[in-house]
Amino acid sequence: MAETSETVTPAAGGERKSSKAIRWLGNFVLGGALILIVVVLVAATLARFDIIDKIAGFGPFYMALNPARALTLIGLAGLGFAFWRSTGQVPKLFVGTILSGALMLAVYVLLVIPGGKVPPIHDITTDLNDPPQFATLDVDPVSTGPFTQEEWRAYHEESYADIEPVIIDKPPREVLANARALAEARGWEIADADPDAGILEATATAGYVRFYDDVVVEVTPVTDGSTRVDMRSVSRVGVSDVGYNAARIRSFLADLRTAE
Repeated sequence: MAETSETVTPAAGGERKSSKAIRWLGNFVLGGALILIVVVLVAATLARFDIIDKIAGFGPFYMALNPARALTLIGLAGLGFAFWRSTGQVPKLFVGTILSGALMLAVYVLLVIPGGKVPPIHDITTDLNDPPQFATLDVDPVSTGPFTQEEWRAYHEESYADIEPVIIDKPPREVLANARALAEARGWEIADADPDAGILEATATAGYVRFYDDVVVEVTPVTDGSTRVDMRSVSRVGVSDVGYNAARIRSFLADLRTAE
């Protein structure tokens, strides 16, 4: 009987090598993306429930930016090569590229872009000359982070000039009662509400990790019977608050002015 042999052409060999390379890239990109996402979610969840430190839980999220960006670029290059060589070994590579790209986008949208629009401070107040002070919660008179008080004030004046005291045409006790109701509706933990002193202190949370921010609302009677309201919101950790405290003050005071 005549023996037959299968001859592998150079073209067929090249296709096999291309398919193998794309398959390896798919495993690499998909595996890397899944590992990053799992690490970020597990760390953030542990920090959310105070099993680990807040900064330790948040760290993997911002540290994931460069690895996610690298995986996305590798995945896009691999997909381009796969389509050029017309190989079908792309499902894992495609999914991995989408996941790593989504993680990269999340870091940009939730951290990099907002952080670039606000100053690197985390103590925001309606009164820079006489910030409302905490009596129950242990908060420094001014929390300037790594900056001097003058530098902190300059950052605050430049970016948060719109954050000012508001005047409400109601007596202080009624305004403070409305402030407490709003704080409770937002899920803040009330530390103290003293109508005689005109002070409300509470702890709010920010983000999925639930960073703790301490808040004080101060009501002062005005001669015409209305009430001046000052407010201060301070993050317990970090340098930049990514704008959370300023947004909290704006939103709270806007709702307080229209509260019934």
